Amino acid sequence: SHSLPLLFPQRTGDTKPNFFQDCLMEVFDNLEQHIQNPGVLQAILRLMERGTMVLTTNYDNLLEIFGQQQGKPMESLDLKDKDKVLQWARGHVKYGVLHIHGLYTDPCGMVLDPSGYKDVTQDPEVMEVLQNLYRTKSFLFLGCGETLRDQIFQALFLYTVKNKVDLEHYMLVLKENEDHFFKLQADMLLHGIKVVSYGDCFQQFPEYVQDLTAQICKQRSPGKENLGS
Repeated sequence: SHSLPLLFPQRTGDTKPNFFQDCLMEVFDNLEQHIQNPGVLQAILRLMERGTMVLTTNYDNLLEIFGQQQGKPMESLDLKDKDKVLQWARGHVKYGVLHIHGLYTDPCGMVLDPSGYKDVTQDPEVMEVLQNLYRTKSFLFLGCGETLRDQIFQALFLYTVKNKVDLEHYMLVLKENEDHFFKLQADMLLHGIKVVSYGDCFQQFPEYVQDLTAQICKQRSPGKENLGS
């Protein structure tokens, strides 16, 4: 029996085998058994408690699973549910995680190629409310080294948000190679994103994120940052 009754989709009455869905379940099922850095997930939950909004390009719901284990009323959202997305973007879904590429639990809603973005980018209300987040809140990108190549992110934020505001956005990255790192810094600055290194090996990442979270949580009047991943 599956240990995720709230998040695992029920099989339909269709007797035809769905190879794609079966493959997804094979890869993503029982994710909670593979949590390697619970401290990072705990840090993100602490930030969500203080109003941080989480948007991700991941297909998995590992953060939601972890949060539910901690007693948090986590919700997985995708761009197909317009009303819920609008609520989330307005700060009304405190423990909601917006998956802009969809979730593995709904294979039909997963964005796998550019055509999957059409419904979103052609909806002016959704576009406006999401772009407004980028105008009014600082984004922190975790594990988003290829973000600029993601078409939905480009469409929602980088190339359509006019009049870049004074807000600072940040990208936390691994600094393996100095030349590559400095080039990335220069490229990202063109888009108003400051690149910061957490260290020269991934093992330094969890401690950096936890220390950063501790500093943010010490602030008296926390703002509502956005966390992208």
